[in-house]
Amino acid sequence: MESVERSGGAARSAVMDAVVVAVGFFDGVFVGAPTAIAAAALRPVPVYCVAVITVSLVVIGCCRWLERRWEEWFAGKGRRVQTRLEGMRASRLMSHPVDWIERGSDRWYAVAAAVANPILVAAISRVASGKPVGDRRIVLGAFAYALPYVAMWTLVGLTLGDSLRAAF
Repeated sequence: MESVERSGGAARSAVMDAVVVAVGFFDGVFVGAPTAIAAAALRPVPVYCVAVITVSLVVIGCCRWLERRWEEWFAGKGRRVQTRLEGMRASRLMSHPVDWIERGSDRWYAVAAAVANPILVAAISRVASGKPVGDRRIVLGAFAYALPYVAMWTLVGLTLGDSLRAAF
C-alpha cells in the first residue's frame, strides 16, 4: 500500500513539476495563446477578467509549490535556473530584472515579476538570496505579472478577432 501511495505522490509531483516548468518557461504557449484565442472568439473584457484571476491563481499555486519543494526541485532543475539567471545577467535588457530582484524591496520584486515571469523571478530570488520568497511577494508578483501580461494577450486576441472577422 505504501508503494502505491508513494507512486501516486511521485506522479502528482511529476505533474506539478511539469506545470511549473511549462508556465515558468513557456508562458506564451500556456498562458498567452489561450488568452488570445479566447479574446478573439469571445468578448475581451470578461476574458481579461477571468484570465487575470486564472493566471494569478496558477502562478500563486506554482510559486507556493516551488517554495514548499525548493530543495527537491532545485536539485533537479537547478542547473536550468542557474543557466537562465546567468543568461539574464548577461543580457542588456534582462539584467535589469535581476538587479531589481537583488535589491530586496517588494516594489522592485513586483516590477521584476511584471517584466519577467514571476515563477522565474521567485526561483532567481531564491537562488540569489538563499531565502524563501514568502507569500506576500508571491501574491504581489502574480498580480503584477497577470495584469499587464493578460492585457497584452487580450489585445492580441482582439486584433486577431477583428482581422478574422474583416477577412470573412
